[in-house]
Amino acid sequence: MTRSLRARIGTELVAAGCDGWCWAHPVGEEAAGVGVGADSQTSISSMYKVHLLAAFCLAVDRGLLNPLDAVTLSADDGPVGTPGVGLFADPVTMSLRDLVRQMVVLSDSIAARVLQRRLPPGLVGEVVSLANLEDTTIVAPGTTESELPALPEDGSAASEAIRLLASYPRVRQDPAAYRSVSTPRQLCRLLDWIWTGPDLTGVSRAFTRTVLGQQVWGHRIPSGFPAGGVRFHGKTGTIGPVRGEVSVVAVDEEAPIVVAVITRSARSGPNLAAADAAIGRIARLLVDELRMSR
Repeated sequence: MTRSLRARIGTELVAAGCDGWCWAHPVGEEAAGVGVGADSQTSISSMYKVHLLAAFCLAVDRGLLNPLDAVTLSADDGPVGTPGVGLFADPVTMSLRDLVRQMVVLSDSIAARVLQRRLPPGLVGEVVSLANLEDTTIVAPGTTESELPALPEDGSAASEAIRLLASYPRVRQDPAAYRSVSTPRQLCRLLDWIWTGPDLTGVSRAFTRTVLGQQVWGHRIPSGFPAGGVRFHGKTGTIGPVRGEVSVVAVDEEAPIVVAVITRSARSGPNLAAADAAIGRIARLLVDELRMSR
């Protein structure tokens, strides 16, 4: 990684009033990647839902879940007022595969909790193992405060972020989001495993690509790229001052590149446009660096 690129990324973070960590590599070529703080552990907020998506696909491939099974859920099944079913006045019924779609496309935390109850025990941990995510810990949605592991005392970025997040209003409604940790490199490794690994069937890989490509949020990584000629398959995450996204970026007629950017702002709020835009610009810097080097 060039000193110039590192400086430009630093400038983007300072201008947005945040610090951050990032990584990008061509799909299937992690050794060719570039990033800043790529191995720093931090809270990954709703990006943990990609791990649940992968676990669902493993369960379907093994005949442990039927994606067409109907499931009924309501706002009473999780944090009221959160995007998706948390805003609904009445119960809704959908197929299990559309529950997963709801979880990813709208980042529905209630859908994530209901899915977690359906997943065979240990399957999320198996995803972490199969994808070689040794610095990743996923806390199950719906875990109570008393069931959470003790806060780390190591002074790492992860423990600092977790302790900071714990003080923000409403954060404790969703322990899976603020206590699940990973690194930018391993978020990218997870999508790379989904795209190229031998553990999922072709049908499941196609399903994950479709669902990740249907995400409704375009204000982060996609915002840094042209309006046409580029496709995105990603998942955002936001909790307190932490916001980020991991995505496969596919420029027409070029090999896809997977990129993750996570920022931590000096303040918290539902709308931090400067931080969101910085995520897009940093992703563009990383992707362009890799495209020019090929």
